[in-house]
Amino acid sequence: MSKQKRRLRAILAVSVLLLLVGAELIWSNCTLTVRRCTVSSDKAGEGFRIVLLTDLHGREFGRGNSRLLEAVRAEAPDIICLVGDFIDARAKDADVRNMCDFIEAASEIAPTYFGMGNHEYFYMEHRDACIAERIADTGAVVLDGEFTEVELGGAKVCIGGYEGYYRTPHMNSRDTARQQADSAFFDEFEDTGCFKLLLNHIPTNWLDWDYRDKYPVDLVLSGHYHGGLVRIPILERGLYAPYVGLFPPYTKGCFEGEKATCVLSAGLAGANGFPRVFNPPEIVTVDVVPAA
Repeated sequence: MSKQKRRLRAILAVSVLLLLVGAELIWSNCTLTVRRCTVSSDKAGEGFRIVLLTDLHGREFGRGNSRLLEAVRAEAPDIICLVGDFIDARAKDADVRNMCDFIEAASEIAPTYFGMGNHEYFYMEHRDACIAERIADTGAVVLDGEFTEVELGGAKVCIGGYEGYYRTPHMNSRDTARQQADSAFFDEFEDTGCFKLLLNHIPTNWLDWDYRDKYPVDLVLSGHYHGGLVRIPILERGLYAPYVGLFPPYTKGCFEGEKATCVLSAGLAGANGFPRVFNPPEIVTVDVVPAA
């Protein structure tokens, strides 16, 4: 084979490889997917449907997130749960306005509940202390160390929100008053007799520390791990999760314990400028149904 032909073959092989890599990155960062799971409970009444969204980080799927909103609407949810990190910690005010516009549009589809993420907390503490109020002005219910009772499918449902490590109140904080308030929230929330739904952005306690076998919360919705960011084909394992490290055992899925079920979303965006790989953005639909 001539030197010129070998060179042409090498160029062709590299071109094909680059096309495949480009196609995969587009698929893993722009193609919305829907994952569905079912949770049964004797407190579910006639049943109800939740759409779970997490970790948007200021991304847009279509102008004004029109593609994302259309996909949510197609799932016909009874409620929409937004479980944190819808902006980046260093977002500009325009990004916050875009987030609020999206949440307002979501609230027109179904009642929407917002649980704070670590990025909203950073933004609130360092840039705009009124971020929770701005989100509430969209029509969504913001839950931060508190819960509200609603009726869904004939069932009484207590929806709570907590950003960090459940039952380890503000483990990195010396704010004693806030720790006491958090502990009071945990006690009161768990003591309710209704179906308990918790928006808990960081899933570490429920999954890596096995809290789902310890605390009586019927359903926990989480994000934060971004599906491991890079997913390893065939093995279906994520590469990395914050606070856990490389090859974490849990990165997305529905995990049932003795007392609680945790649904972990792979979220919608990459992290810290790093793209998703073999890991398309996802909407999670959770059907809560009566126990057989």
